[in-house]
Amino acid sequence: MQNCVQASLKDEDSARRGYTDKSDKRSFEMELNVNSPAYYTDKYGVDDKVYNFFKKVRSFFSDKEYSDTLHTVGVLPMVAPQKLYESGQYKESVLLINNQSCAIISFRIDFNEYCNADSYQKIDLTKELILKALKKISSKVHFNYEAFEKDFNQSEADLQS
Repeated sequence: MQNCVQASLKDEDSARRGYTDKSDKRSFEMELNVNSPAYYTDKYGVDDKVYNFFKKVRSFFSDKEYSDTLHTVGVLPMVAPQKLYESGQYKESVLLINNQSCAIISFRIDFNEYCNADSYQKIDLTKELILKALKKISSKVHFNYEAFEKDFNQSEADLQS
C-alpha cells in the first residue's frame, strides 16, 4: 500500500512539474512566478496594470521549455528605501532547491525610480529584473537563457495588449 501511495505521489509531482509523457523523454514546462515587490506593495499597494501584465507573462511561459531540470522560477522583486537594505532587512539572493528544479530569486529595483514610475515603467523595471535574474540562474543551472530572452522580448507586444 505504501509503495502505491509513493508511486501516486511521484506521478502527481511529475504531472505538476509538466511531465506529460510517460515515455523516457520528459517534457517539462516553465512556471514563472513574479511576485509583487516586497516592501513597496505593503506600503503602497498593488498596481493592477503591473499585476495583470505579469499574470499574462506567467500564462505565456506556461507551455515553454528552457531546461530539463529547472521548472519553476519565483522572482521576488524588492523595492525598498536604501536604509532598509543597509540594515539587512532585504537581501538579494539566488536559491536553487529541489535538485535545482526550482529557483527563488530576490533582486532589488531602485526605490526612487520605481516610486516615480508610471505602470508601464514599473513593468519595464520588473522585466529588466527578470532578465537579470534568469541570466544569473543560467550560470548556475542548465537553462537556455538566450531562447528565454528571445521569447520574452518577442512576446512583449502580445503581453502589453
